[in-house]
Amino acid sequence: MFSFDIPVLKFLEGIRTDFLNNLLEFITILGEETILILIIATLWFAFDKKSALRIFFVTVLSLGTNNSIKNIAKVPRPFATGEVTCVRPETATGYAFPSGHTQTFTTWSTLASIMWRKPWVKISAAILIPLIGFSRIYLGAHYPSDVIVAILLGVGFAFVGNYLFDKIEDKRKLLLGVTLFYAPFVIWFMIGGDPLFEDLFKVYGMILGLTCVVVFDYGKENIDYCVVWWKKLIRVAGGVLLALLVKEGIKLLYFTDIVWVTFAMDIIRYGALVFVVLSIYPMLFKKLNF
Repeated sequence: MFSFDIPVLKFLEGIRTDFLNNLLEFITILGEETILILIIATLWFAFDKKSALRIFFVTVLSLGTNNSIKNIAKVPRPFATGEVTCVRPETATGYAFPSGHTQTFTTWSTLASIMWRKPWVKISAAILIPLIGFSRIYLGAHYPSDVIVAILLGVGFAFVGNYLFDKIEDKRKLLLGVTLFYAPFVIWFMIGGDPLFEDLFKVYGMILGLTCVVVFDYGKENIDYCVVWWKKLIRVAGGVLLALLVKEGIKLLYFTDIVWVTFAMDIIRYGALVFVVLSIYPMLFKKLNF
């Protein structure tokens, strides 16, 4: 934490209005998992599976590190220490440093700028990255230093992850390597048993699920993109709906409050979400002529 963190937070708390609260709550949503699901589903089912895989891989690689750092540093949220109040605290889970919302959006939007090199993509990223970071500070969910480090990490992972994706041709080896890399952290934090460690296990579930998708789909071209626009729209809508159903449906099966069991269920839940939506669901396209 830096000396400017608390004064900045207190100043922003003092200028809050209903209008600014609503505006910045809307902006902060862009860094949440629902938006990532929508982006991946749109690309995977309607346009380009390889681009979707690249963005998903690099983003979960970034998030795995983000949550590992959070769980090691254990920096409390500013509202948890009573220094400021928080608007929309339900989005502020786990520890504070670095900001997950900011790093998530920074990673995939920077990567999109690298991949497509369109002026409007770069300009949008350049405007929205600091806005999302600012929203997290304004809402009282993060210290300014959480956001600054998250932006630096997000940009760094966009370049490093993109390089790895290009360098390692066999994506099965790439994903298996990432799965094994994060496994010791997962075991360590599971033994730690801190409920605020939970987000790492959700991310690890996504990594495992994506690894299974790549292994299961290796060499297959099971999605035909030469279909009319309304079929693509139905594909995407169905994929997003299925993702939400799997995510919330498995959560209903949680049978205990024992922390390590909940962590294990989180891995299963997010792993199943990714595998069912990205591998099983596309099998319906050919059968239903979609």
